[in-house]
Amino acid sequence: MFAYSPEKFASLYASALGQRIWAFLTLPENVARLETASELSKPAVEGIEEQLLDEFREDVLVDRVKQMVGHMVRQILEQRDWVLDQSDVKVQSVPFSKAARYRRPDWITFHAFRNTSDPRDVVITDRRQKAPLPTDVRWTYYATFASPLKAAVAFGVRDIRQLRQHVLSHGYQRLRIERMLRRA
Repeated sequence: MFAYSPEKFASLYASALGQRIWAFLTLPENVARLETASELSKPAVEGIEEQLLDEFREDVLVDRVKQMVGHMVRQILEQRDWVLDQSDVKVQSVPFSKAARYRRPDWITFHAFRNTSDPRDVVITDRRQKAPLPTDVRWTYYATFASPLKAAVAFGVRDIRQLRQHVLSHGYQRLRIERMLRRA
């Protein structure tokens, strides 16, 4: 069972709407949606926005209510061993325009760069600014990821600890990303 400390949202939380929102957010399927969005390095509320709108309609469009939802989501995820990764991440949705993104405490953020003349040639490093990239080609920024799932699926990294060690000792890891599908 989850515990909620409403702090500055005490009066709203005490209302019938506040109680309904807390009950809704703590449903196992909604906690799973919050965690799935977080595992994909997305703001957690992206996982529940449709269900939230369906259940609460225009009541969830009020700024104070959206703020309380974010406050509740943070406490739910922190109780499930997630930590705040970044706040005020832009979200292209209704009802949220900005939201927080969470990560596991043992995740490290990596940045991927592509070779401008060969997009399958990729370098992964732990810095986006002044990254120690190979100088034999020109590189452009490609993506940021922290999730071991994204590392495995997008970049073929099976051992995130080994990647971390290689990046720490050499500054970067160079990979060749092969095509997933071949033309028929």
